[in-house]
Amino acid sequence: MARVGKSTLTAVQEILLGSKDLDDADHKPFSEWDLTVAVWSRDKNRFGCRGYEDQYPDHKRVMMEIMGTTKKDNPLRRGWMRKVRPNFYELTDLGRGEAQKLGAATTSGPISRRSAQPIYDAVEPYFSHGVFRRYCRDPEEPKTWLGAASFLGITRNDAQHFDDRLRAAKSAIVAGQEWLGEVGGAQMNRGVTGGGVAITTADLNKLRSLVAVIEERFAIQIAAIRRTK
Repeated sequence: MARVGKSTLTAVQEILLGSKDLDDADHKPFSEWDLTVAVWSRDKNRFGCRGYEDQYPDHKRVMMEIMGTTKKDNPLRRGWMRKVRPNFYELTDLGRGEAQKLGAATTSGPISRRSAQPIYDAVEPYFSHGVFRRYCRDPEEPKTWLGAASFLGITRNDAQHFDDRLRAAKSAIVAGQEWLGEVGGAQMNRGVTGGGVAITTADLNKLRSLVAVIEERFAIQIAAIRRTK
């Protein structure tokens, strides 16, 4: 895993790490004001009120990264965080895995092995989905767009929603492949006790293949959704 200097972190990465600080402290869900203070504590120069950086956080500066729904790096659009009710958020399993990766890359000293748990939990819904189970037995699956949409977690015909769900699926699968590459393993289990059905390199490759099949097989439906922008 390559080292990352703290000064090179993007604003969204800082927000992700701030949300991980709250999550680690069992502060979940957390409010947007909790998040503002947590992120400001990490980088007062970037997220402090102009002229009063060391004294006051700039709530608007933090929320600009979250509320800007047209920004592809928005942590909600990337699937790292989810809004659970007005003004309250929580970290997703995909976000935990990404934050763990960033945290390890920005820490001085030897890089310790990352836990598989958040990455496993991000991949598992796709791995255990009925559409994937059927695809493993029959490459002609999914035969309908309804099945493909169900696998990706698409709930509405909206271009941004589709792109975000597609990216979330790809990101979870790639995160699993990266983790196995880091540890030199051929499978991952959930947590230090090795619970859960093992997800293997072959499973991840098959999941990646299914996503590619969906993009190719349902190109007409996808193009129609993307025209809704």
